[in-house]
Amino acid sequence: MGITSEINHARPSRTLPLALTRVNLADVFAVWRRHLEVYLRLWKMQLVAPLIEPVFMVFAFGWGIGSLIASTVAGVPYLAFVGAGVLCFAVISRALFETTYSSYFRMVYQSTFDAILATPVEVESLAFAELAWATTKAIVDSFIILAVLYVFGAATTPLGILAVIPLTFGAFFIAALSLGVTAHVRDIDSYNLYIALFFSVIFLCGVWFPVDVLPPAFRYISWAIPLTGAIDISRAFLTNTLAPRHALEFLYLALTALLCAEWALRSLRRRMVV
Repeated sequence: MGITSEINHARPSRTLPLALTRVNLADVFAVWRRHLEVYLRLWKMQLVAPLIEPVFMVFAFGWGIGSLIASTVAGVPYLAFVGAGVLCFAVISRALFETTYSSYFRMVYQSTFDAILATPVEVESLAFAELAWATTKAIVDSFIILAVLYVFGAATTPLGILAVIPLTFGAFFIAALSLGVTAHVRDIDSYNLYIALFFSVIFLCGVWFPVDVLPPAFRYISWAIPLTGAIDISRAFLTNTLAPRHALEFLYLALTALLCAEWALRSLRRRMVV
């Protein structure tokens, strides 16, 4: 019985080269479920932001600025163009804040990470659960905002629901990048620089205007940012304008997301254990 118990609860060896290979999915689910139970206690307040924010953004950008723009943008009405931007911006931002301030509070102020690691859960599983939870919240928000876009006419094609797929990878990418940053942050005020960089760089990713209108140098930088691909693919689903290039954008997004996840898992282990 003792041998069987040890086998059933064995964890992957730490000698494995990749941190992702040390992730135990059962432990990930246990931590994810813990976050879900906390979320369900506060779900009403948690859903206020994803409902209010896109409504006002659609009013401000789609109908406000849109009324000043007579022509279409990238071949689609500006309301549809900016509607996709509103969706992507809100969803990606939710994943970012979940693995910055929220994860930092759980790690430092609430000592939730310490409590979890006092169980057989390994750091890699804890870190991956943080990424999974941030992505889950982003997915929930994406469905809510999609409903808002359909109501306001910013999305009309049935393919719009598939925009959740690239947004999931985009949310996972920014969650992994942000968790890696969190693992290195020693003071909560240090986030000011990271958040400022994010809100500055996001303007280059095609949220509010097409990347093609940028000067060539900035255009190359924009396409090097994985979030640009996530936004471009999501907009293509929402406007029914899919093209062959979107397959390459998706592969690039998925690869960079995995690389950032590996970095995040390694960084959190150094912060919590070493």
